[in-house]
Amino acid sequence: MANTAPKQRLMIREMVLENFKSYAGAQRVGPFHKSFSAVVGPNGSGKSNVIDAMLFVFGRRAKQLRFNKVSELIHNSQNHRNLECARVTVHFQEILDEEGDTYTVIPGSEFTVARTAQRNNESHYYINGRKVSTKDVTDLLKAKGIDLDNNRFLILQGEVEQISMMKPKADDKNDTGLLEYLEDIMGTDKLEEVNEKRQGMVARLKMSEKEKDGLQDKAEEAQQFLDKQAEMLRHRINATHVLTMKVQANLNTVESRTAELKEKLAHERAKYKEHEKELAAAEKKYAAAEKAHTAVMKVVDAANEEYKEMERKDAQNNETKKALMTKMKKAAEKLAADTQLLDKTDKEKAECEEAIPKLQALAQGLTKELAAAEEALEGVQEAMKGEVESYRQQLAQVKQELAPWEKKISEVKASISVSQREMDLLQRQENEAKKRLEKATKDLEDARRAATNREQKIRELEASVLSRRTEIETHKSELAEAQAAEGRAEADLKAVREKVVQLRADLQASTGQSGVMRELMAAKSRGELTGIYGRLGDLGAIDAKYDAAVSTAVGALDNVLVETASDATRAVEHLRRTNAGCATFLILEKQTHLERAASERIETPEGCPRLFDLIKIKDPKLRSAFYYACGNTLVASDLEQASRIAYGSDRRFRRVVTLQGQLIADSGTMSGGGRPQTGRMLLGSAAPRGAATDARAAEVELKDAERQADQLAKALQSARDRVSASQSALRNAEREVGSLELELPKVRLRARMEAEANTQRAADLEDQLVGMQKETQVDAADASRVKELHVSGDKLRSAKAKVEKTRKKIEDTETDVSKKQVQIKSHTKQLDKLKKEITKQGKEREKLEEEIKACSEVANKIEEDALKVVTRKQEAEAKSQETGAHLQETQEARDLLKRNFGVIKQTEANIDEELERIAKIAKEESAKGNELLSERAKHRKKLAEVVGKDDYVVDETALRGATPDSELVALADELNYKATILEAELQKLSPDLAAIEEYRQKLRKEHETLRKARLDEFMAGFETISMRLKEVYQMITCGGDAELELVDSLDPFSEGIVFSVRPPKKSWKNISNLSGGEKTLSSLSLVFALHTYKPNPLYVMDEIDAALDFKNVSIVGHYIKERTAGAQFVIISLRNNMFELAERLVGIYKTDNATKTVAINPGRFAIAQQQRAQQHQGEGDEAGQEQAGPATVRAAA
Repeated sequence: MANTAPKQRLMIREMVLENFKSYAGAQRVGPFHKSFSAVVGPNGSGKSNVIDAMLFVFGRRAKQLRFNKVSELIHNSQNHRNLECARVTVHFQEILDEEGDTYTVIPGSEFTVARTAQRNNESHYYINGRKVSTKDVTDLLKAKGIDLDNNRFLILQGEVEQISMMKPKADDKNDTGLLEYLEDIMGTDKLEEVNEKRQGMVARLKMSEKEKDGLQDKAEEAQQFLDKQAEMLRHRINATHVLTMKVQANLNTVESRTAELKEKLAHERAKYKEHEKELAAAEKKYAAAEKAHTAVMKVVDAANEEYKEMERKDAQNNETKKALMTKMKKAAEKLAADTQLLDKTDKEKAECEEAIPKLQALAQGLTKELAAAEEALEGVQEAMKGEVESYRQQLAQVKQELAPWEKKISEVKASISVSQREMDLLQRQENEAKKRLEKATKDLEDARRAATNREQKIRELEASVLSRRTEIETHKSELAEAQAAEGRAEADLKAVREKVVQLRADLQASTGQSGVMRELMAAKSRGELTGIYGRLGDLGAIDAKYDAAVSTAVGALDNVLVETASDATRAVEHLRRTNAGCATFLILEKQTHLERAASERIETPEGCPRLFDLIKIKDPKLRSAFYYACGNTLVASDLEQASRIAYGSDRRFRRVVTLQGQLIADSGTMSGGGRPQTGRMLLGSAAPRGAATDARAAEVELKDAERQADQLAKALQSARDRVSASQSALRNAEREVGSLELELPKVRLRARMEAEANTQRAADLEDQLVGMQKETQVDAADASRVKELHVSGDKLRSAKAKVEKTRKKIEDTETDVSKKQVQIKSHTKQLDKLKKEITKQGKEREKLEEEIKACSEVANKIEEDALKVVTRKQEAEAKSQETGAHLQETQEARDLLKRNFGVIKQTEANIDEELERIAKIAKEESAKGNELLSERAKHRKKLAEVVGKDDYVVDETALRGATPDSELVALADELNYKATILEAELQKLSPDLAAIEEYRQKLRKEHETLRKARLDEFMAGFETISMRLKEVYQMITCGGDAELELVDSLDPFSEGIVFSVRPPKKSWKNISNLSGGEKTLSSLSLVFALHTYKPNPLYVMDEIDAALDFKNVSIVGHYIKERTAGAQFVIISLRNNMFELAERLVGIYKTDNATKTVAINPGRFAIAQQQRAQQHQGEGDEAGQEQAGPATVRAAA
């Protein structure tokens, strides 16, 4: 793109920004280089304000600069407040571009364009200090070659990608597509203006030719026809314009109401989000409280279980200890008895041992006496020897014979004495054994009675357990009933609360679904308006089953039913005067022609009911209005049945709605499937009350429902109290049963252990009794021996009578000695036996004491552990009360939030329904408006064909006059009536339109010529731009490909142009499917290609390299530097690969909240740096030579 000869072009020398946005005071931005300047600086420093300043000077409004008012462009910071104005001045000059950085300024070509912004929001333009208009500035800059129409030279931040993403063709006149973008640059759009001018000229020419050729009569007839036709078309245009005004008025009212509802909805949604957060927090808090309470109750339950286990172990240990104590007591009693018997036996033995020596001494004395007596007897016998010799001999013989018998008698006596003593001892032992037997028998009976009592207690405990369990079941039944009652009360309360909400909604509906209805009904009650029945949907009722069907299929339910047209007019005027909103009115007197159809009964396909027949209407004269709204719409059970009927042979029933709200219209289109509309008609099996009484009845019913809700709330609280009491009684009963069940094993264990002990004791006593009985029985040998002793005693007594007194004493004494010896022997045996028994009992006692001590230690350990468990349980129970109270509080708070949440959701749903209704009205009005616009455009086109130009402007003020919005429809009807009269008159006229047709053909030929010229010129420019685009894209992408393609190759102006690219090593892609960097490269390729086709002297680009990688940034930077030398580029960039290539750098920085600038020439800095480096290198070489000299000398030396 380098020029071979100097070329004259415009450039910006510098800009001066004074108090503009972030620039405080007068700040000079520049000077700019003739080709490539870069604006650099940190984020937030004010770089983009440079391009905003250019936009400001070039005529952009404040809102296009992201501000609401011009005064907001004035700088405002802490150190610069309340400044009066801002000013931006751009210094232009025309130059002759030369090689390198040099150029020649054309003398007298310098000029300045400035614009100011005042504090009072005024703005003024200046050229060379002279105040001018915006048009003057625009004309001057356009004359200098700056494309202000398309702003192709200004690419703002983020807009570079939008260039390549333009639509093939604009959708309307206010939009710009790729076709219009290229046509503006090529200039082919000027042919359209020429074409329009030619049409007007040809029309006037035709009239002149007709007058000139003397075809005055036919011309007048044709002109009369055309005038009437034009007048008729103007009436039609005016009528459609009036109706459009009416639609626009309705849309304005709807928009106002929509904004009001949206604001309210936003408020409710904000409340909804706030309550949602609060509810989530409350749920979280409740869950945490419930978790904490559950954890604490688990600790309590675990402590209870552990305590029960310790009680069981303690009971078992106590029973074991009691049994051991019983054994210990019995062993102690037995030991005491044995010890007492031992002492007694030992004493008796000592007494016997002490008596034997005394008796032996007595026996010796008696023996001496016996010897003296015998000696005296022998003396006597000697004296009497002769006399008694024979007797002596006989006596000696007898003595000799008796000697052995005396010895035996003495032995027998001693044996008898021992046996007698043994018999006495056995007798005494028998008596003692009998006493012990009696005591053991008594103890056995006592044990049996105790066992019986224990069994009785066990049976009583079991009976008590059964009784308590019965009570538990009773309490459970009562609890279930109380919970059921609570559930019923909650359900009833919920139903009544829902009823209250519904009644409040119905009350609001009865008093007016909106401010419009409220205002109308209030005016009616005041007597200001008459003939108003109310909202159509409130004048009838339908079963809830058909709610969705009627709400979806009948769009006129929200219409206000009035008696006459004048009533509707007065109502509209009242709404406009009070600014209450808009409403659609249904006039009853206009529907009288439908009374017959409304009363007629018809047969329907498949027996489906008519929607009209399902509505309960209070006043029969309103039936025609409901028939107008419903028509012959049928209600089907499902979509399949609806499709069969709607697409069937009977054309009367093309409109069918399902119970779910799916609608098949007369045209066959199907709608629905989402959330169906509901609640647009009163529900119930009876006709509704009147509008006036309905509000009062609704208020009474609402109060009754609220009172019923209060009663149900109290009943619910009572039921909850009963549930709480039943739960408490159930817990107490379960606790008692738990205690009894815990006590019962203890009692059973104690009874079993006592029974076992008593059984063992009885067995021991019975064994002792058997032993004692054996001891008391004398065997046969002892009995024989005793008998012999008795017999021997009789002989002894007979012998004693013959034995001397002394011998008897001796014998008695010896007998006593023998007895004592026998007793000593017997006592010795008994003592040995008792000592062994006492030793055994001592060992058993020690063993029992150890076991009792072990049981005591176990009991102490259990007691310590139980104390810890009780402490832990008490702490847990105290904490459970706290957590339970906290849980109750959080639950109540959560329930309250839930109730409030439900109310907010209901309110939001009501607003959504109202918005949907209004949106539907707006949609209908918009569709009506579009139809009117289309009809008006058709009439305007026809009028342009008739009069030869499209310059008719509707004088809205004259047309409307003082007509209010409510009478616009009547005004349109009047205009249409006039148009109809003119159409009838036109049918009577039959002018010769041959001349008109000839003129039309001439115009068509001219149009075709212009169209072909436009096409040829456009295609020539299109081919050039497309080729240059391909070259540029291949160059900056290193191998990619790009094309501009006509959507319709036969007519490029019908469908527009498509921009397609093929990035390197990729397939062809649509622009929308490219990455950000690829879109940027595509846009820049198109901009550079258009610059080649039609150069622009100036380009200002803001961060066009933001989406590019460093490689592509460098490629684009080099392209701008090397290939676009014929224009001035000012690029705002943060990429060093870009701004390092610039010929001039303008630095932007901010201090003290104010932006400042500095400009440098990088080339001069590079030269100065190079010179300093060369100078430094030369000094280093000289120093090296100086150091090398002495070294050489030394080496030579």
